[in-house]
Amino acid sequence: MKRTLTRILFLTASIALLWTGCVSAPSGGENTEALPDWSVSLSGIRQDTLTASYFQDAKEHGSHYVERVYERKGETNTYKGMPLWLICAMVDGPDGKHPYIFDEDLWKQGYDVTIVAADGYSATFNTVDLPPDAMILADSVDGEPVSPRIAGDIPGNLWVKDVVALELALGSGGETEIFTLEMDINGEGFSYTLEDLEASPYYLEDMGSYTTSAGTTYTHRYGGVRFADLLSSYVKIEDDTTITVQAMDGYEMTYNGAQITDTSDGVWILAFKADGEYLPLDPGYIRTVKVGPGTPNIEGHSSARMVKKILVSAEPYRDFNLTMEGLINDVLDRQTVQAGISCHKTEVQYYNKKSDEVIAYQGIPLWCLMAWSDDPDYAPHKQDKSILSYNAEAAEAGYSVVITASDGFSVTLDSRELHKNDQVILAMYREGKELAGDEWPLILVWDKDTAVVPQGIKAVKNVAKISLIIE
Repeated sequence: MKRTLTRILFLTASIALLWTGCVSAPSGGENTEALPDWSVSLSGIRQDTLTASYFQDAKEHGSHYVERVYERKGETNTYKGMPLWLICAMVDGPDGKHPYIFDEDLWKQGYDVTIVAADGYSATFNTVDLPPDAMILADSVDGEPVSPRIAGDIPGNLWVKDVVALELALGSGGETEIFTLEMDINGEGFSYTLEDLEASPYYLEDMGSYTTSAGTTYTHRYGGVRFADLLSSYVKIEDDTTITVQAMDGYEMTYNGAQITDTSDGVWILAFKADGEYLPLDPGYIRTVKVGPGTPNIEGHSSARMVKKILVSAEPYRDFNLTMEGLINDVLDRQTVQAGISCHKTEVQYYNKKSDEVIAYQGIPLWCLMAWSDDPDYAPHKQDKSILSYNAEAAEAGYSVVITASDGFSVTLDSRELHKNDQVILAMYREGKELAGDEWPLILVWDKDTAVVPQGIKAVKNVAKISLIIE
């Protein structure tokens, strides 16, 4: 099918996990312990909402809430949840159609379903390739409540945990949305369709590549607009100009002007073509990449995909490094840390005793960073996904974690109290904005209502190093 220059976005379904409160299972239910409170927003031909309490109601109907036993990677587990076909039935017909009348003929004809995880990972299947009862959206594994996840007799890439988005490529029957690239230049807004960009005098096609941190290299002949030239048509780009790229899945990457204007080893472009074809939703309508003679290669986390918005700020770019010490020693630059935060962004409500106020901080759980140095061979995303990067056994056995500020101030915490504790974070943002003053670039904080407050913890501003003392 011939692709048009202006790409049409299918309506998407976002599945938001709201771990801000708890609800209890109704009396007579299989589990009376507190359950996470989450909601599922669905979109296809119509829109609807699926909630944790909806799942509880579904347990009253044998076909609506099912138990399945699946084997994966040599381990057999019991999953309970709602069949995915039943969820698709909620949005595969127009308003007025009973939401549980499943359009099986439409499924057999084939349409794409895309599942997106909280860390940005996505997987797409076509319904013609799988029977309707091949998978479920599970909220229980071996009797324990879990965040919504896909399980079934399906390919391994479709086993998606922490699902945050679901897309049924059905169209809406009404007006469709034309994709536009949004730009915010010091507060002034602009937008471009892909047709606009391809007609731009800055359009360029050349070879480029990027290598993921797991070591896989992707090489294509990319087509797109020269990033620096497009920005320079609006504002002068200085070496310390702050340029932030925001993706449709919430991922953010920040560059400085010197990076974008440097052409010594290639030219940064906003690519929307690869080998003559327009980029699909995954890996994204627009991707940042370098192209030129010699096929320049960049690190995968610098190649932001699914780009939706570009912000140019008058605030000068600030760089930093975070030193990691342990069984692996490394120095993480700003973009590596920012990539980790974008993939695992967590917000906590921190109570500041001195100012007597509750402040929202956004960052990455500290235990996720511990995974960088808790193994002599493997760090996060530095190996095949089949290898676990976080050594849970070592954390549960216990070792010291030292968080040190640039002025030498430090606190020492116990890994057992940090283990899978999402409410203790290393934050880069305060109330949604980059840290300022003596808090910059990173601060150790924790949620005021966290179930486990590590002994001896204090807020550490201007964090410069994390050390794991593992015997």
